[in-house]
Amino acid sequence: MPKEKRLSEQAVITLVNHTIFQFGNSLSLIFINLYLWRLTESLLINGLFNLTAILSQAVATILIGKMAKQKGHLAIYRYGIFLTAFFYLCIVVTQENMVQYFYLFALVRGISQAAYWLSYFTLAHEVSHNLNRHRYLGWNQMLMGLANLVGPAAAGFVITLYTELTGYIIVFSIAFLMFIIATIGSFRIKKVHSHHKEYYMKYLKLVVKKKPNFQKALFGWFIIGFPQGILMYIPPILLFTIFPDESFVGYMNVLFLSLSIVASYAISRFANIDSTKIYLLVAAIGMLISATFLIWEISIWTVVLFMAISSIFKPLQGNTYAAYYFTWLDKIPLKENFRVESVVLREAIINIGRGLGIVIFMVFSTEINPATIPWILVFVMAIQLIIPLLAKDQ
Repeated sequence: MPKEKRLSEQAVITLVNHTIFQFGNSLSLIFINLYLWRLTESLLINGLFNLTAILSQAVATILIGKMAKQKGHLAIYRYGIFLTAFFYLCIVVTQENMVQYFYLFALVRGISQAAYWLSYFTLAHEVSHNLNRHRYLGWNQMLMGLANLVGPAAAGFVITLYTELTGYIIVFSIAFLMFIIATIGSFRIKKVHSHHKEYYMKYLKLVVKKKPNFQKALFGWFIIGFPQGILMYIPPILLFTIFPDESFVGYMNVLFLSLSIVASYAISRFANIDSTKIYLLVAAIGMLISATFLIWEISIWTVVLFMAISSIFKPLQGNTYAAYYFTWLDKIPLKENFRVESVVLREAIINIGRGLGIVIFMVFSTEINPATIPWILVFVMAIQLIIPLLAKDQ
């Protein structure tokens, strides 16, 4: 491996701690929606829970951004992990009563995710550079995929060992423990001191005026977010309604994430920043094709094909656009001093896109409707074809 592509010690530590965090997330993330589904059998409640969490994450990202700049993003990173642990502790304590306060749980989740992801993406840029960023993001995707592969399968197995909802509570308890470990592990990450404490978001209009294509790069995150909001909760519920067994949902997730890991490994080995538009076009076409299978019928084979194909192309899209977006920090005024602000913009905009995707889904389908669900998914996937057009030269 050429020296310029090797990852630093801090990059490795950051990846390991992120993997621990993601393992805790993967144990429980898809099963929170199934937990709500088991308690209510309502797509509306699931949709409102995810919509509230996503929009509160977008708003919290903007508010936390200034704090991250002044107090340091590493402190906010730790707060994010700790708040996530608190979220799962509250589920364990309240159990079935969670439904009565689902909007409060959604708010806590949104705030905790805002703090974590804002800080993590800032760290990701900090511990990598343009020559090894595709490699870092590829490893990031692989390790996340591995955590997401093991977590749901293990959680599904545990849940099926117990009657009623006891297995869910055990899984949420294990997730809480993983976040406590990640909080402790975060103290191994070294703080990078910066003399620039001022929050430069007020200069965004001047930055965009100086570099007009940066505005198009920001809009790209909005388009990417469209399908992500829907895919956060609809596929597991579809699988569960067709085959009501949590372990089946977990094992299918193993298949999907295995494909993502293979795709991420290929990206980390062979991807380069010069082929950005080609990668984004291929990813958009692949994700659109995946949704067309559902038009024939909603069955196990079509849902599995949909998720399997989208799992291959999603890492290609996400890694490529993230690497492309990070290169803007070397081109815009203020450069790395606008790093926190650029991540705030990314997180806020992508979550607004996710929220709008959920709103569109809720407007046209408030139940498992095989006539409307496929066309909504085809629509949001087709919009992804715009993204290559937004990846302008810098």
